[in-house]
Amino acid sequence: MRIGIIGLPGSGKTTVFNALTRGTAQSGSFGGNRSANIGVAHVPDERLDRLTEIFKPKRTVPAEVTYVDLPGAHSADSADLFSGEALGHLQRVDALLHVVRAFDDPSVPHALGDIDHRRDIEKVNFDVLFADISLLERRIERIRDGMKGLKSQERVQAGKNIEVLQALQAEMEDGTAAREKGFSEEELAAISDTFLLSRLPLLVALNVGEDDLGRAEELETELAGLVSGNNSGGAVLCGRLEEELAQMSPEEEAEMRSGLEAGESGLERMIRLSYSVLGLISFLTVGEDEVRAWTIAEDTAAPQAAGAVHSDIERGFIRAETVSYDDFMAAGSMAQARSNGALRQEGRDYVVQDGDIVNFLFSV
Repeated sequence: MRIGIIGLPGSGKTTVFNALTRGTAQSGSFGGNRSANIGVAHVPDERLDRLTEIFKPKRTVPAEVTYVDLPGAHSADSADLFSGEALGHLQRVDALLHVVRAFDDPSVPHALGDIDHRRDIEKVNFDVLFADISLLERRIERIRDGMKGLKSQERVQAGKNIEVLQALQAEMEDGTAAREKGFSEEELAAISDTFLLSRLPLLVALNVGEDDLGRAEELETELAGLVSGNNSGGAVLCGRLEEELAQMSPEEEAEMRSGLEAGESGLERMIRLSYSVLGLISFLTVGEDEVRAWTIAEDTAAPQAAGAVHSDIERGFIRAETVSYDDFMAAGSMAQARSNGALRQEGRDYVVQDGDIVNFLFSV
């Protein structure tokens, strides 16, 4: 999973990036860094910790999320936010994480003057749509320019594609993001070679000051009304505090969180939100060599889940031996899980569930 972090200058997006990845990227003020920061976060999973205690493997491999902190913008203009290197990175991500400023810091002026997270959410949503509208316009122009050399039937199809793209433009001009649409086959064909920013799932991190952490539940209720619709969601965190805590050892961080009553980490909150919005789950593989978590989409059948491990396993899939994590822990061992009837043999139609411990049998 790869998530692109966007936000207006001064929103604290690099601070949030450091908090999520335990990184030390330099935070810039207005238009500071023009290169992307890329970091990997390990997905916290207590199930892995407990399975590691039981199997004592040579290594434990958690699921991973790659965060891409997009190049800093010189201004709050949409052409600066979604162009050049930034757009190139966005074309390779699975979701957008919009960091929205809700903290006050006189030393870091807001790009638009005052602090107003509602306005900023609306503005960046508009900028995403505007970028898509402009992209569709360029696509329409290219189709028109190439129509002269087409055969009669091809020109008819090109004309239909233009009509479809213009209809999509009109919907976006009315404020409908591509992620909100159920695309028809005709629409999918027309945009098959067109990247639409607003089709990406959207996560919003409301970046508050420490003084507002006590209002987190209230603010998240408000955020739910501002960030609604398909493949969207939001959470509240304090980027500066989370960045400081992320630089500590796990033991020191846990002690500090307890003392501050800071609750779960910003990483855990954003991972949970990411999995929920993107419709993802984790299954587990265990053994003496390795205990590992694998990320797949919900409703993934066993052969395709096997493909997450290796394409050869999917190609030669025979069956899956599987037991739920809870059933395994209740049994205490694979042998006892088998004796209890909890270890099952599943075929091609089986849909892998979150927390399944799976051993794939295959032949190639």
